[in-house]
Amino acid sequence: MAEHSSPRITFQQLFPFGFALLLSVAGMLVYLLPGGFDLEESVALDFLFHQRQTAAPPESVILVSIDKISAQSLGVANASKYWPRALHARLIDRLADAGAAVIVFDIFFQQAREDGQDAALIKAVQKAGNVVLFARLHRQVEKIADGSRYSLEQLTLPMPALQQAAAASAPFVLPKVPIMVNQFWTFYTAGGGLATLPTVTLELFAVEDHKALLAILAEVAPQQALGLQQALKGLSKTARTQRVRRFFKRQISITQQVTEALQEHPNKAVSQHLQALLALYLGPERRYLNFYGPPRTITTRSYHEVLAATEAEMAQFKGKVVFVGLSEEHQPEQKDNFYTVFSQTNGLDLSGVEIAATAFANLLSQNSLRLPTPLHYFIIITGYGLLLAWSSTLTYTSLFIGLSLICAALYTLVVLYLFSSIALWLPLFVPVLLQTPLALFFGLLWRHRQLRHERNRIHRAFGYYLPESVVDKLARNAQQQKVPSEKMFGVCMASDAAQYTQLAELMSPEELNSYMNDYYERLFKPVRAHGGTISDVVGDSMLAIWSAPQEESHLRRQACFAAIETLQIEQDPLLNHSLNTRIGLHAGEIMLGSIGALDHFEYRAVGDIVNTASRIETLNKQLGTSLLVSEAVLTGLDGFVSRKLGAFRMVGKQQAITVYELLGLEGESEQLQQHLCDCFAKGLHAYQSLDLANATLYFQQTLELSPHDGPSLYYLQRSKSHMQGELPLPKDGVIVLQKKNSL
Repeated sequence: MAEHSSPRITFQQLFPFGFALLLSVAGMLVYLLPGGFDLEESVALDFLFHQRQTAAPPESVILVSIDKISAQSLGVANASKYWPRALHARLIDRLADAGAAVIVFDIFFQQAREDGQDAALIKAVQKAGNVVLFARLHRQVEKIADGSRYSLEQLTLPMPALQQAAAASAPFVLPKVPIMVNQFWTFYTAGGGLATLPTVTLELFAVEDHKALLAILAEVAPQQALGLQQALKGLSKTARTQRVRRFFKRQISITQQVTEALQEHPNKAVSQHLQALLALYLGPERRYLNFYGPPRTITTRSYHEVLAATEAEMAQFKGKVVFVGLSEEHQPEQKDNFYTVFSQTNGLDLSGVEIAATAFANLLSQNSLRLPTPLHYFIIITGYGLLLAWSSTLTYTSLFIGLSLICAALYTLVVLYLFSSIALWLPLFVPVLLQTPLALFFGLLWRHRQLRHERNRIHRAFGYYLPESVVDKLARNAQQQKVPSEKMFGVCMASDAAQYTQLAELMSPEELNSYMNDYYERLFKPVRAHGGTISDVVGDSMLAIWSAPQEESHLRRQACFAAIETLQIEQDPLLNHSLNTRIGLHAGEIMLGSIGALDHFEYRAVGDIVNTASRIETLNKQLGTSLLVSEAVLTGLDGFVSRKLGAFRMVGKQQAITVYELLGLEGESEQLQQHLCDCFAKGLHAYQSLDLANATLYFQQTLELSPHDGPSLYYLQRSKSHMQGELPLPKDGVIVLQKKNSL
């Protein structure tokens, strides 16, 4: 039976799943690690509040501010602890007469005064019957016998007489994460589940509706309702409230049933108050504040204005919950202030009483900020990560980037809408500011890896036929059909192999192919090693190019190094066959790019220097040399040994070119070679000066030093031909080359 191998899953196929896992894990780590969620609070929450801007607070809440303006108007010190308590008694009387539902004092009346005004305040509080006073939680660090420390929080109540007269008293403790106030407690856990100021205020506000609440409870759970009613008999208002609280906090299922029944209650105001109260008991003990806006967003009246208000103006307090406390309009006068998301650039913060009023308003309207459960958070983070991971698989990079940014923008709009409409605070920092940048970074990194992989494939496929720089351009733009021509500075090296025709005649095609491949491998290595590009190979000839946008001596130097090394390699005595390579170098402007038409193009260098380099290479045959360079190549270069061979006007050219023979590197030349160059230079000078007799003598002396010196033989023959009248004398020392290698 034939064996069937299971399909192989590639890394590319697994990448989207691994990518989604990475994004999800990164998001959950921020959520779970200590201090990680603080980023959501300090960055995302601030952004959401400011984008939503001001929201309308409940109309049932009014703030009476104790401020500098009131102190000046009333002629008292700008410090509330020094204010006559008779003023507070007057304020309570006025608010109670106006029908205020609850009066909350965010002032700590700890000690009795000797001015006799406490009695008036106690009487006013007792008469109103709906005053809630601020109590203070004091943290004290104690040391035990073993030297360790522990902190003890102790509740300090207002002075006893005032405490007994008040409807309730409670602390208001604000958690700071790390220094910004974003949350409040309904029941202070560290204080043993102690009800806080907003909680007792809501309970007192809804206490008149206990009768309606007990009536609905009797319909839902008659037996439990009867037991609760029996337990409430004979209790004070405060004790009754605490007993009702304990019952509904413990009987969760019954509380939920009562909440559902309240939705059908005909009195909407009663229904709203009682639903808010039950939601308080069922909900978490620590909640996020849903701020309504900057300072003074909640309806605020100055203390002195309320005392001086007319009866008609006082009507605005009827049925309202009134918070009284320190609240200034200007930053320098602030005393009881807290840093929040709405703290202004001028330093103005929200006061403690404003935050207390905000917390109460949140409880009453049931619009404290709600966060998704950990499971929902995980679903959101994972789903968003999957979406980004999927977008990373799209074909086009621009589409991937655009879709990722669109996802971030749309998700932000959804978060803003839910935040503004139903106070639902979905994670924003993690998806938009963490996962999206991570997705873009790793997605682009992955695409870069894929693109580099594709480029490498193109390099491998086309690198055998085109220069590396051209392959790079094609790889960067796969839709580009040809490389546009560019005007460059270039150095051209033309080479040719002597005796190639004879060698081809002696070898079979297979042998010749193998030999020429080996020949070009040794020829290409020095060119590539020194930064050159192989432009063209035809038969036994090669054209190499060094190019740059502007003239650089570095290119000319590298070309000379490559030419010298090429000739040294070709002199390897271990080769079975030997092809003597001839090289010509010239430098100047070229056009480099695609040459051709219709459906056939070749990458070539076009320009006069290409033809001239080939002509210089051909001149080697006449001069008996192997490496000739133009003056344009050698100008300004040091470190090389060369000799000037004269000025030549190539076939078909109008301008003469001074040609040098490049002999090697300085420090490698022998004494004999230096004598030969000096002697040849004297002969060339005599020849160009038309002193043919002396030229002949110098060239003969050069041949005595090196009998096979090609340039000396060439000039000696020309000198004799001139003297015999067989050749016209050179004009200005320039030798005009003719076709068919004639002198």
